[in-house]
Amino acid sequence: MDVHDAVTPPPPDLPEVVLEEMVSRTNLSEVWRGKRRGDGMPMAVKFATSPASAEALEPEAETVCALEEAGVRGIVHAQYSPFPVPHIVFPWMGRSTFRDTIQAMKSGDDRSRAVGTFLRVVETVAAVHSEQFMHGDLKPENILVDDRGQPWLTDFGMARAIRSARLDSHVSRSMDQTEDGWGGTLHYLPPEGMQGEAPTRSWDVYALGVILHEILLGRRPDRGATPETLRTVLPGQVVDVLLRALAYSPDDRFASAVPLNRALEEIRFELTATGPVRWALRCKRLALAGFAAFFVGLRYTSVFALLAGYAAILVLAFSWNPGVAALYLCFLLLHLVIRWEGPESPEEARLRKQGTAAWRR
Repeated sequence: MDVHDAVTPPPPDLPEVVLEEMVSRTNLSEVWRGKRRGDGMPMAVKFATSPASAEALEPEAETVCALEEAGVRGIVHAQYSPFPVPHIVFPWMGRSTFRDTIQAMKSGDDRSRAVGTFLRVVETVAAVHSEQFMHGDLKPENILVDDRGQPWLTDFGMARAIRSARLDSHVSRSMDQTEDGWGGTLHYLPPEGMQGEAPTRSWDVYALGVILHEILLGRRPDRGATPETLRTVLPGQVVDVLLRALAYSPDDRFASAVPLNRALEEIRFELTATGPVRWALRCKRLALAGFAAFFVGLRYTSVFALLAGYAAILVLAFSWNPGVAALYLCFLLLHLVIRWEGPESPEEARLRKQGTAAWRR
């Protein structure tokens, strides 16, 4: 019987937590909210719903404990218990995820604040990678956001599950569809992951690139979007970092979140500016694009004006003396050969398109 159609019995009573309600369920796991016995502290409990995820529960808790011992912050503490059934207990962080943050964006300032939260996530992932670990299933749903707006990474068990199941059966279906209709991990999986290769830290980099694309442009990456198109709506440095994070080949991608974090830190101010500062930066970009378009247009206008002037003089010369006209024609051709600067360079074309798009907006 398919796991989607299976009736899940209520979990057994746990010695440490009194369960109250199930808050989420996928093909791999289900999470329950409850209260810790004794002090009533809100807790969450994760149960496995497939053999692959059951095998990943204990390694997931061990990974979290190892990262905590190494001083990594921004991850949700997890404690594994095999009795009466295998499960993980962790503090209840609320129902809000980074998906809610993205969907709640209404203005440019909201977007800048979301980027600020995202940068804290990148810092945490960089610390995880520095300890030679990886997450393996980065997506907004696996980033919890507490009441103070602090992001917390959770669900470190997918890398083990992917490696053992190779995207087959339950794992593949869980990644392909989730309860909220947004889809699942497949949207954040790099091309080599679709081919069943073993997970690496560059998988996390690709997933972070997808999330950043969602924040900045309101949608996941589109194959039809070219670098030129992105540069009409985003600053050039931002596009460079985004494209490298989303590179098709892992060799062209950031090897881990550590260099990605450094690259984002260099453009943090522009990404997170709010209020008058953000508008000032936007006006600056528009002004630069306008000046670029002006000087590119001036170049062609001056050439056309020069040719028109030469043509007028040539007409007068022919009407006066054919010999002088022939000599002048030779001089004109020589001057054009010297004056011609060659075809438009890619950089000049980019500036012209950027200026045109900026003025249209």
